[in-house]
Amino acid sequence: MKKLFFLLLVIFSTSAFAQKVEHGVLVGGGIGFPMQDSKQLIPPTNELRYDHNLKGNGMIGYRLRFLPQRKHFFDLDLTIGFQGMSTQKYVPFLSKQDGTYTGNEGDEFSEFVMPVSIAASWNYRITGKFFFGLGMAPTLYVRPQAVFDLPVLTKVGYRIGKHCELALSYQYGCLDVLKHFNKGAANGRKGHLSDLMLSVYVPF
Repeated sequence: MKKLFFLLLVIFSTSAFAQKVEHGVLVGGGIGFPMQDSKQLIPPTNELRYDHNLKGNGMIGYRLRFLPQRKHFFDLDLTIGFQGMSTQKYVPFLSKQDGTYTGNEGDEFSEFVMPVSIAASWNYRITGKFFFGLGMAPTLYVRPQAVFDLPVLTKVGYRIGKHCELALSYQYGCLDVLKHFNKGAANGRKGHLSDLMLSVYVPF
């Protein structure tokens, strides 16, 4: 009898938890924006300048949604992203050699950016299908350098059906990530990363 009671308790607890937690696959794509500083270099200087151009990005991940039936609910997203970035490294001024000024040839190269993040957001339903959310997304960039960032995020979403939801999100990194991509603050411009992304959530 005790075993039967325990089994029923486990089944009831599992069922109650399942009603409070929704989960599914998350995929998305968008574009990134390097928010570089406006530092002005004064000649003469050999300090390098880096100009970054982020290309289209994508991500895939998994979402846990807590209290999905309520007006206020919470999302926990584990994602891995991929993005291309072109970088131009150069000295912006002429250098003087043997009494003459000569130009400095720059170096342009491409890099692969790979962020891994765990995003937590609080969400509020405006209507039965529309909602908006605010949160944080601690992120570890594993490429091109191992760098930690702490973006803030905001998003708006629309539930199309039981197994499909669209959302538009914006993230702004609070930490100076580009100085690490540039291999030191003394060698280039400071800057933060941000991105705008359209995502599709497919709950099971």
